[in-house]
Amino acid sequence: MKGTERIFRTTVDVGHPLRPIGVGDKNVFLGSCFAENVGRHFVDARLHALVNPMGVLYNPVIISDLIYHHLPINGGQFVQNNGMWHTWLGDTSLSRLTREECERVTRDAVATLQKAVVEADNLFLTLGTSRSYILEDENNTVANCHRMPPEMFWTMDVGPDDMEEFLGESLDDLHERNPHLQVIFTISPFRYAKYSMHGSQLDKARLLLGVEELMRERKDWTCYFPAYEIVMDELRDYRFYADDMLHPSPQAVDYIWQRLQDDWMTDELRQYLSRWAPLGQALAHRPLHPESPEYTTFCQQTRQQLAQLQADYPMLNIEN
Repeated sequence: MKGTERIFRTTVDVGHPLRPIGVGDKNVFLGSCFAENVGRHFVDARLHALVNPMGVLYNPVIISDLIYHHLPINGGQFVQNNGMWHTWLGDTSLSRLTREECERVTRDAVATLQKAVVEADNLFLTLGTSRSYILEDENNTVANCHRMPPEMFWTMDVGPDDMEEFLGESLDDLHERNPHLQVIFTISPFRYAKYSMHGSQLDKARLLLGVEELMRERKDWTCYFPAYEIVMDELRDYRFYADDMLHPSPQAVDYIWQRLQDDWMTDELRQYLSRWAPLGQALAHRPLHPESPEYTTFCQQTRQQLAQLQADYPMLNIEN
């Protein structure tokens, strides 16, 4: 083997989108906490992005319900527990002290989401699990169980045919209203140890097969970014997991963000991000002596650079 380079890891081919992500694109991120982590990179870079307005979403059925523009909001979608009102349509970020306030923020979040997906250029859907929790009394899939007693729910594993029925119908409806939309599927790398490791793999397999089924008849406007495969095959090391050994670590998320930049974004967007990076670091800086002349000069220079970047990219809201 002398003189021959030895390769000790697999590099995942991430492919290409149908249309590269542009600097002025409107992006919506829905799904698991992984969608939230990647979406925050867009938000932090002052790109147009709406990230999980209903909170973290796990299964394809609730995502299907929320993007469907005829979704009714009624009294059965709210519950009180431990002094707080919760909505079955979202996580605890929408919980409030009164039912009226909980219902108001839920309606606002649903309206924001449904308006955004009609205007979006790219919709990132990150599916975390095929397992749905369904209220016994209402027969409705919930986004979050809100620590309510397990006997209130029954579970269903959503298979590929079910995903085509539930999510496919909602996506087709959305595509009719927004023909320009590019839907980008990803599968969350989070491992559901509570299902057992074998059960977690079966769960991911159902999602992978379901996405293939969804994309088969929608090749002109759907594509797949292999975040799950990057973590499983390219970063197959526990140092790329958080302390719970189940969630991808910040380092893994940053790596996937870089792969997204390298192969799925326009040259203009990559150039913008390279200019934004030092400014983002400057804005995050917390000085030991904010009253010092050096910090005053630093702030003035940062403001000038932000103003110049805003002038070069007027389609973004950078200075705010």
